[in-house]
Amino acid sequence: MVVKLVKPINYKNIKKITDADFEKQLKFLGVNTNFVVALSGGPDSLALLYLSKNFAKKNKLKFTAVSIDHRLREDSSIEIKWIKELMKKEKVSFVSKKVVKKISSSNTLSTARKHRYELLTDVCRKNKFKYLLTAHHLDDEIETFLMRLIRGSGIKGLSSLKPVSKYKGGGISIVRPLLKYSKKCLIKYLAKMKQPYIYDNTNQDMKYDRSRIRAISENLINEGLDKKRILEVIQNLKKADEAITVSVNNYLKKYISLGRNSTLKFNNKKFKKAPVEIQYRIINKLCRLVGNKDKVPRSKSLQNLIEKINAGDVKSHTLNGCIFMVKREEILISKEKRGSPLSGQNFKVILENENWPKLIEHY
Repeated sequence: MVVKLVKPINYKNIKKITDADFEKQLKFLGVNTNFVVALSGGPDSLALLYLSKNFAKKNKLKFTAVSIDHRLREDSSIEIKWIKELMKKEKVSFVSKKVVKKISSSNTLSTARKHRYELLTDVCRKNKFKYLLTAHHLDDEIETFLMRLIRGSGIKGLSSLKPVSKYKGGGISIVRPLLKYSKKCLIKYLAKMKQPYIYDNTNQDMKYDRSRIRAISENLINEGLDKKRILEVIQNLKKADEAITVSVNNYLKKYISLGRNSTLKFNNKKFKKAPVEIQYRIINKLCRLVGNKDKVPRSKSLQNLIEKINAGDVKSHTLNGCIFMVKREEILISKEKRGSPLSGQNFKVILENENWPKLIEHY
């Protein structure tokens, strides 16, 4: 079995990315120490690899390239061997990991993504690296926007991918430095060094949502929809999302406090006066902080709870591993089960920290 390789095209009318552009972007995003690069062997991640190699060399940093074998394709192990040989040639520290957990056939890409990040961040932790660099680019951002638009997402969902986010609210930052560059731009970068890349046939498999959205995106662009216009819309949504996040953090800092027996409490009347979008995000964050931090509560379940609170029609309600109780003028939140992620002492540490809303910003 042979790895399917593609020769990169030197697109003449496509903006090129330079090492200086990339260095400026990484420094803007705060990458100032050793890091991990997620490497699949496709054009996006290979361009990221070479850009990162030049950045690390110039700034005297160490980095490790990590490839994940999801075992979804029969030739995946052969591809890992090809990547390993390439990294040996480039004198780049390399690690490969194999997904051993069963990947659900009903939600293959989402499950694979979950396992991939678990393994990538595990390498970060073991090597004490704070940053994980991924090759998400402009085309990915547009596809994510269209996918969430079809699903009826709100401002937070439509604002799409963030340049930097915390993995599960922890100490590892996922950095996406290529979001303003198109896929063709990254392929053009590889063309100057004549570096072929792996062809992934699952990108064309219409059984996956993202593949279908990718086809729709390409058709819309061929019909004259400008990528720059979509990017402007996404950037405007991100600004709106940032403004809402500031409001939510201000609310948390001002009105949420530690109650008895490891509960959190806040004023019922104050909550009802807040805009619905603020209410939605407050409950969402607190659900993940107190209850199941690895699971995002369903939108309908959140809306149902908020409607009950606003209507004065809730005495006790369970959601995402939390119990919400309304007593007099206060809403109390406690853990549904013992042994959930945070203890009362953890709550106290968070609430006594002056910047505690920032500590749960990524929940």
